[in-house]
Amino acid sequence: MVLRKHLSAGRKMASTWLLLLLTLAIAVRIGSGQSSLLKRCPAACTCDLDQRGLYQTTCTKVEWRAIPVHDFEKEVEVIVIKGSKNSLNIGPIFQTFSKLEMLRITNANVPAIGMNSFWGLVRLRTLDLSRNNITQIIVDNFRGQDNLLELDLSKNRMERIASGTFGHLKSLKSLNLADNSIDELNARLFLHLAKLKYLDLSRNPIDDLPPEVFKDVQELKVLKVRGCHLLNVNPQVYNMLTHLNELDLGQNQFTYLVRSEFKDLKRLRVLRLDGNQLSAVVDRLFEYQKGLNVLDLSSNRLAKISEKAFENLSNLTYLDVSYNKLSRVEPESLEPLTRLQTFNLSGNLQLDLIEVEPTFQIIPNISTLAVADMGPL
Repeated sequence: MVLRKHLSAGRKMASTWLLLLLTLAIAVRIGSGQSSLLKRCPAACTCDLDQRGLYQTTCTKVEWRAIPVHDFEKEVEVIVIKGSKNSLNIGPIFQTFSKLEMLRITNANVPAIGMNSFWGLVRLRTLDLSRNNITQIIVDNFRGQDNLLELDLSKNRMERIASGTFGHLKSLKSLNLADNSIDELNARLFLHLAKLKYLDLSRNPIDDLPPEVFKDVQELKVLKVRGCHLLNVNPQVYNMLTHLNELDLGQNQFTYLVRSEFKDLKRLRVLRLDGNQLSAVVDRLFEYQKGLNVLDLSSNRLAKISEKAFENLSNLTYLDVSYNKLSRVEPESLEPLTRLQTFNLSGNLQLDLIEVEPTFQIIPNISTLAVADMGPL
């Protein structure tokens, strides 16, 4: 009887402690939610936690001419400003945001970046100033940003960038300069960017890629120069960029590729050559790209694919030769493609599908075959 009383008392005490702990946990969560609600948030902005749990302030369609930094919470970790109706000026105004990790000011009519604008932001990892009206950048714009990982300056109005402009960004891994008006790449433009992995220069009026420009970024894994004015690429560029696993040369003016064109790019996984003026694919053009998964040759002038064109591409899963001038595809040319899953032949008006049928028979793993806008059925 005494034992039962002790057990009953013990259970009551355990229940009491459990209830107390649950109450305390709920109180902490409520308190934490209330504290986030009490943080500063500028008018016309929303403040909450992002997917990573970082405190974020988002401001859209603002009418500021200067960012009211005093209205922001000092401990803000993510700032997103987009859609300013006026020209938004940027200067050295962010120093108080010591915890800021991401700053995006896009489509905000920013005309320029002030000197030392981001000084003191030691935690900043992502800086996005795309879709603005920036015409010039200088080395002092990025002073103090030794830890920045990602910089997006795409869709601005820059024409020339001086050598060494990014010299303070020694940890940078991703640089987007697409959709500007850059017509020349100065030597040592990427000085001190030894850790850069991703570079996008697409849709700039560039007609040459000088090898010395890439001397400082030999660890690049992705290079995009889509929609430039390139007729060819100096082989020395590829000789320095042997770590590339993705190369986008689409929408340029290539007319011919020699057999040794890509001999130094043995790690390529994705190669885009669409939208050029290629009339033929020579034998063994891709013989050094054994690991290639994606090959896009669409929208060229290909009249013929040689029997050995795809030699050694046993890992290719995606092949696009659509919208060319092919009248025949030799079955032998596809024999090496034992893992091919997607094959796009659309838009080759002179290609007779009945004649091509034997070619399809030798592709064992095909799951998607595109034959829109074709010749006779």
